[in-house]
Amino acid sequence: MKFFPSQAFVLNTNISANSAWNNLSESLSNGQNISTGFFSRNQNTAPFKGHVFQGKFNIQRNLSYRNSFQAGISGEIFEDGSGSKIEVSLNLAPFVKVFLIIWCSFTSIFCIMFLFGAINAKDPNLAFGSLIPLGMLGFCYLIVSVGFKSDCEECRRALNVVFKVESQSVFQGKGWKNDF
Repeated sequence: MKFFPSQAFVLNTNISANSAWNNLSESLSNGQNISTGFFSRNQNTAPFKGHVFQGKFNIQRNLSYRNSFQAGISGEIFEDGSGSKIEVSLNLAPFVKVFLIIWCSFTSIFCIMFLFGAINAKDPNLAFGSLIPLGMLGFCYLIVSVGFKSDCEECRRALNVVFKVESQSVFQGKGWKNDF
């Protein structure tokens, strides 16, 4: 069972693998650009930041704002007939995963403590206290799912532009693996 949302899909393009690598390399910058204005972004900024190594890539979208649930993009490019095939995997950052495990664990423990406290005190009104941690867990699920999925859609659109992919449905491919 998966605890964190992730997405994997395949992009098929008519350009060669070498052209795809060149397009990807040209779309990378060295780091995140610091903007001076509120959500301002230089139009000459590369859409991605990250590294290409040994036939694989590990990148992120180059944002002018902070998104804790930003998808990490990793993948490989293969020759496929007269074009190329790009296998892409989108995942949460490791630090975010660790934080969510700790936060959800403590919230679950508090929920269980409220329930056992209500059972031991034989006071059903005390059981309503467990609704607060349950609401916190629901909010955590909602914010992670919405934040990650919206970033995945933007990543897919940006990758389609970089690799000159003909329009594909956002949900086409191997599909969502979202068992949070």
